[in-house]
Amino acid sequence: MRYIFNFIKKFLLFISLFLSSCSQLLIDNNAIKDETVKLVIKSLKPQIETIFNEAAPIAPAGRLDYPLTQKLPGPTFDPYKVFSGELKYDSNGNLLLLPGDYVIPVMTYCMKHSGTSPIGHIFSLSKLEGTRAVMIRELNLRAPPKFNGQDIQIVSWSLQAGLAYDEMTKISKNIIDEVIPQFKSELKESFLSILEKKWDRASNASHGLFPTFANSSDDLLNELGIVGQKINEIRKFKNRLHDVGNDYSRLSELINITSNLNKKEISETSWSQISNNIYARFVTDGHFQDIGFVQIRILAGGLNTAQKREINSISINDVVFDLLSLLANPNSDVIQPLTFSPLYGFAGVMVLPALADSPLAATMILAAVLAAKTIDWDSFFKLYDLLKDSSYPQVQKKLDKGIHALQEAHDELEKPLREAGIINGKTKDTSTDKKNDTRQYDKSGGEKELEKDFDKLPGEVQIASDGTEYKTLPNGSRVVKRPASDKQAPTLEVQPSQNDSKIYERLRIKVRYL
Repeated sequence: MRYIFNFIKKFLLFISLFLSSCSQLLIDNNAIKDETVKLVIKSLKPQIETIFNEAAPIAPAGRLDYPLTQKLPGPTFDPYKVFSGELKYDSNGNLLLLPGDYVIPVMTYCMKHSGTSPIGHIFSLSKLEGTRAVMIRELNLRAPPKFNGQDIQIVSWSLQAGLAYDEMTKISKNIIDEVIPQFKSELKESFLSILEKKWDRASNASHGLFPTFANSSDDLLNELGIVGQKINEIRKFKNRLHDVGNDYSRLSELINITSNLNKKEISETSWSQISNNIYARFVTDGHFQDIGFVQIRILAGGLNTAQKREINSISINDVVFDLLSLLANPNSDVIQPLTFSPLYGFAGVMVLPALADSPLAATMILAAVLAAKTIDWDSFFKLYDLLKDSSYPQVQKKLDKGIHALQEAHDELEKPLREAGIINGKTKDTSTDKKNDTRQYDKSGGEKELEKDFDKLPGEVQIASDGTEYKTLPNGSRVVKRPASDKQAPTLEVQPSQNDSKIYERLRIKVRYL
């Protein structure tokens, strides 16, 4: 900055003398002054660009592009024949992948406040960089299962614009407080206020000839080229946010999703080489806030030496893949770059209406949920409610597999009751919802029969903190004897062992004694 100030002082001294000598000429001094300021700005353009880019919340999409190739090493990539097992994550939300092919369904987020977002555009992959890149990565990692996607997009736009925490909407503040509170101290000052301070030092040195940042017109800033346009875009977004608040429909009006560009075929999308054994590409038929897919090929042959391995990685053969730090680069200044959130991942599952019309995404998510060592039945139930009327055979097949797995879990949990003769084929099964977490039976005999059945089961009687009696069976299941109350009949309840990771923790077998 010192070089810029010295340059401005010398330049403006020359201009002041020039303006004084021209005072007798029939020339509009204000016009001369305006042209002089434009000349100063053009002269300072390289230095201002450097200052802007060093402090920019998000760096230009092409700053760190990965090498491209049209042909993958190995066989043709088939998205319908990819690895469909459990998706594993490390403590930082990075995928841990074995050699093979993967398709990760993702929700996409716009990384620009204005411009166009055409459907089916072709992207390459870059690295997400900038002073707020880590904040956006963590937002995309942790927020989606908890908050509306459009509200997350507004937080992302606000972070991209470099807004201070106090300049954001109430809903955006709530999301930051919930999922990325560790960054609040870095959000005390906005990007524009930091830039304004440096700008105004130059203005003060010019004694009013060079305008302050606040008084710099849009036209004047446009003399800075792309940097000036970005400053104007930030100003425009900030003003729109102030005017309309957390109204996504109004804020998204700054983005044109219609385009004269021809939709491209997915097969035309090149692969990006992320490392010596990782290839990936992002493919989409839509635009931002639509479902897309990150396709990945992990080659055998060892870990990339550039990768940092988590000490507690599950397998030495796992390859660390940081999906959340990727940026879809449109290779065009007028089209939005995109970032991603896995629809099923580190923080849970995103249940979106659009999934009902995306059979590949729905199938992939259901497969990942059911393949996990600990099945997330809450997520499965949400997906079941959304997709149960789907006409796609592969989706229905996965839903049926989930229901069958749930029934098998109930069967396994009630096995000790059947072995002890407490329930049999004649015992009335009153369960009506096949996807309920509780299977319930009715049996006659009241408290007396409950005591008799409880004594049949092996294990020592233990007393819970609330005074309830229970036994721990040899397989680790817990059987609880619940006496009658005003709200329920006396009940024998079987709960799963905490060591059985395939059992839903809220799964229950209940025998009511009427």
